[in-house]
Amino acid sequence: MKKALVTGICGFAGSSLRRELEDAGYDVYGADIVSFDDKVSKIDLLDKEACSDLIGRIKPDIIFNLAGQASPIISWKDINLTMHLNVDLSVNMAEAVIKHVPGSRIVFIGSANQYDLKTCEDGLAGEDTAKVNNSPYAVSKNTQEDILRLMEKKYGLDMCFTRSFNHVGPGQKPGFVVTDYSLRIARLEAGLIDTFEYGDLDSWRDFSDVRDVTRAYRLIGESGKKGEIYNVGSGKSYYIRDLIGALVEMSPEASQKTSLPERLPDDALVHYRADIGKLQADTGFAPRFDVFETLPSILDAYRRQVRADA
Repeated sequence: MKKALVTGICGFAGSSLRRELEDAGYDVYGADIVSFDDKVSKIDLLDKEACSDLIGRIKPDIIFNLAGQASPIISWKDINLTMHLNVDLSVNMAEAVIKHVPGSRIVFIGSANQYDLKTCEDGLAGEDTAKVNNSPYAVSKNTQEDILRLMEKKYGLDMCFTRSFNHVGPGQKPGFVVTDYSLRIARLEAGLIDTFEYGDLDSWRDFSDVRDVTRAYRLIGESGKKGEIYNVGSGKSYYIRDLIGALVEMSPEASQKTSLPERLPDDALVHYRADIGKLQADTGFAPRFDVFETLPSILDAYRRQVRADA
């Protein structure tokens, strides 16, 4: 039985990855700032010695680094923390692997926010798409990748990197478009607000169910080529207005008390999406879930949360 370590295991994607790995037969350990069982270490991975002790104690065969700060919006509020969590923490992980388990594979999670999508005239973003530094978050992920690739070359580390596109599912926190509107709808249904306004929903983006994304992470860990970057997404573009419209249609109250903006023609905007050809070729990955089928579970999770908080 292979031993896997997931950092950020108690988070949205981390908890999904834990289930994916356990179902695939891995002995899964975790690290996070909280812990709910004896397989998860409560640890501050910015503490270099603590990080090294963790890797030395567990000696994982494979590490999935999902720890960090994942919001461009939050990154503007605390630039220093964003850089520490996304750069320093990853360097600590890499140095601990060099010391204790130099043959182990590490999968570092990056973001589609690293891409300058405006350079994709047809909307298809490949791994060679130009990068952009338009937020502290993007700078932190680009820096993380650059410094780790430098360490990879110097020390011969076995690393893979992702550029992950939007993913959704129950348990995702507010701060993302689908979760923000799900929370608003749930609050409206509970009588906590009378109505709400819509922001700009006119863009097409690649969305995936988190279960597809974490299955892709496992496959990259198992079959990805050393040193490669992999787009992780559905390869399909969704109109954000349609996603939010589908949520609204699930709620009679939201349908009656709010007014969705008009839908633009399909050819009015660029359909941005991930080119997942390399991921498919190297790992055999294929998406299994349609995001529209995932939306009801997200809304229901926020309904339960709002009722519990009332």
